[in-house]
This record gives sequence, C-alpha cells and structure tokens, in this order.
Amino acid sequence: MWKAALLVCVFLISAEDKAISAANVSASSFTGKLLVIPMDGSHWVGIKAIAEEMGRRGHQVTVVIPEVSVRMGPGKHYRTVTYPVPYDKAYIDSVMSSNQHMMDKDVQPFMERISRKISQFQKIIGLIHTTAESLLFNHTVISQLQQQGFDAMLTDPMVPTGSVMAHKFGLPTINLLRGIPCGLDFKSAGLLEPLLCRLIYWRFDQITAEFLGEDVSVAEILSDSDIWLERIDFTFEFPRPLMPNIVPVGGINCNVRNPLPDVSV
Repeated sequence: MWKAALLVCVFLISAEDKAISAANVSASSFTGKLLVIPMDGSHWVGIKAIAEEMGRRGHQVTVVIPEVSVRMGPGKHYRTVTYPVPYDKAYIDSVMSSNQHMMDKDVQPFMERISRKISQFQKIIGLIHTTAESLLFNHTVISQLQQQGFDAMLTDPMVPTGSVMAHKFGLPTINLLRGIPCGLDFKSAGLLEPLLCRLIYWRFDQITAEFLGEDVSVAEILSDSDIWLERIDFTFEFPRPLMPNIVPVGGINCNVRNPLPDVSV
C-alpha cells in the first residue's frame, strides 16, 4: 500500500513527463488503485488535477462525489461514484449566493451584520456535516468501496471525511491542502484554539466515533496521515521548517502558460 502513497508524491514532484528521472520511471511501472474523497468549491480544482494525472498515467482512480455539488463532476481519466444527499442544487445555490452577498458592502447595523454572518456560517457548516454523514452512513456505498482493495486515499483534510474513511479501510492517506488545519493538537491550543476549528471539528468528532465505533478524534486521525501535499511556494511564503512527509506543491492547479517574452530595458 505504501507504493501508491509514494507514487503520488513522486509524480507530483515530476512536473513534466520528459523530466522524470530513471528512478521515477522505474517507480512508475507500478500501477495502483487510488480512492479520492474531494472537497467541493475551489478545493476541488487541485484534487481534480491530481486525479486526472494519476489516471492518465495508468492508475485506477475512483472519485467519490455527492449527486449534487457546486463544481465536482466526471473527468476523462477517472471514474466517479456518486451518493445521494438530502438537498438539491437550488439549496446549494442559495447558500453560495448568500455567502457571496456577505462580501458586498453592507450598511446594516453592526449587530445585524454579525448575526447574518453567524447564520450563514451555520448554513455552510451544516451543509458540510450533512454531506459527510450522507457518505459515511451510506452502508451500501461504504461496503462497495471497502471491497475494492484500494491502495491509498487522496483527500482534502479541511473536511476530514476521506481521512476518517481511510482510517476505517486501513489505507495510507495523502492530503492536499493550503495549510495544516487547526494545528491538529486541539488540547495544546487551549482557549486560543480558533473558534472556526472548534465549530467545524467538534461535530466531526461525534460523526467519527459513530462511524468507526471507537473513541478516536479527528485530530488523532489527521496526525496519522502519511503525506501532506501543501499548496505553498516559498517564493510567496515566509521560510519555515517542514516535516519530511510535507511536500510543497504550489501552483499544482495552475495551467501551463507560455514563457514571458524577452524584453530589453
């Protein structure tokens, strides 16, 4: 199983086919089965790019998505598995539309603006939790996926559904994200723990315990992840130490562009 996790990292480091070294070519002779549990919205762009590339290179890639979503959908080099959710496209559009309006200049009194923002945040969090529960407690889909013998899980840990499934399936986990979520160690954060993290993950702790049937937190599961693909580039970031299993992949979701023309000053 470790081969699939390693290959994702190797392939991402190799930006062009012609740039793959002899060692990478040897590694690429292995083809595996990759399970992908993505997050909707802008987070989907990077996950889709990896899923497409892994499928193009001959791996069997399965992407699991809800029947209704904002951006997610089928691709050329991967197959999709869908699961039902208790909402329709109109509801998602209404949630996203109200979220966009929050960005507009608002002349309402301060307390009314705060109340509106809290209400909107609750809607988004509720949508995330409902989507996660619709997959995790769909025994038919979970059973079918578990029987397919995947080699690794690729997911976005901002919504830890994939990480929780990987724990149950016994799969190595590859995370793609912008930054480590919530510091992972909730206890050490104490009263300074961001409110956002508490509101998102406290419910996921309950979902996780019910789904796995064991007393384990989301933080503990995420801490066991095998590879962290961080969408960062030190051209734009402050230098900082990285753990050996953290790989910067900034720009992975950017299209290849022509080089800038030569100019004389």
